[in-house]
Amino acid sequence: MKRFQAMIAATITTGLIVLGMMVIGVEAAANTDTAPVSNSAAAATVVPTGSTTNQIQSQINQLQNLIKQYQSREQQYQTEISKLSQQLSDSGTQVNQLQDILTQLQQRGVIQITADGQIQVRER
Repeated sequence: MKRFQAMIAATITTGLIVLGMMVIGVEAAANTDTAPVSNSAAAATVVPTGSTTNQIQSQINQLQNLIKQYQSREQQYQTEISKLSQQLSDSGTQVNQLQDILTQLQQRGVIQITADGQIQVRER
């Protein structure tokens, strides 16, 4: 009985989804609000006047200068990132060396590191 109820529920759900898709499809097919298609380059070309050309050229020059400034800043940032990355790597190497020294001193009994992180020098 439960299988039969599940089959009916699945059939009804599927039917509603199919009906919804059909409504959307019919609406899309019947839609007449479309933009005209134009493959003609002449239709998209606007001939600017002399002053408009000067304004456009001025804007282009300003944008090109702005791009150059951003590229210069980006190069500076990349250089700074590279330097900082190298410093970080060097610091990591130094930390590893110091950890090795502490481990050696502890293994040889010269120092003792307590649970709270204090370092005690053992006297012989």
